[in-house]
Amino acid sequence: MYDRIKTALLRFADLSDNQLSEVINRLQRHEVAKGNILFKEGQICRHFYFIDSGCFRQCMTMESGVEATLNLWVDGEWMFDHKSFISQQPAIAHIEAADDSLVFTLGGHDFHELVKISDIFFRLGSIMEDGVKNNDYQHNRLSPEEKYELLLAKRPELIQRFPLKHIASYLGMTPETLSRVRKKISS
Repeated sequence: MYDRIKTALLRFADLSDNQLSEVINRLQRHEVAKGNILFKEGQICRHFYFIDSGCFRQCMTMESGVEATLNLWVDGEWMFDHKSFISQQPAIAHIEAADDSLVFTLGGHDFHELVKISDIFFRLGSIMEDGVKNNDYQHNRLSPEEKYELLLAKRPELIQRFPLKHIASYLGMTPETLSRVRKKISS
């Protein structure tokens, strides 16, 4: 049941079986149905979430009423609201299940307790970097084609797992622009 998360933890640090158990014993298991909100706008993020199965998107409603997709995650990845977690201020976005999902949560307090046990757990702080993907393709300095090609190269699984309207929003373009880009690239 914990195979995927053990593999993910071992990417950050060479943990012994006992050290892995220290982490596993602090995890909470949650099933989240498609369309349900895991983390609400206005809440303070106090947990890391590991996606054992499923996928999630982080989004917010803009002043214009349009929903913007800020981040996308799939199984085997860590997620959290970075800004809210670091500042301990209310989040401006929510995290929603895009598919029926299973997640494990690790509380910030539990993380700090692990670091007190052993310095090796400090390496798990890399979860923060893993949970905030490098979103180069969201920057306006790239053309729509460059953004899409970069996404294809770095995270092609997103295109298979999310509706194109969410991919377009994630890339900072309209669905119509994304359709034109995909058509141009495929021909």
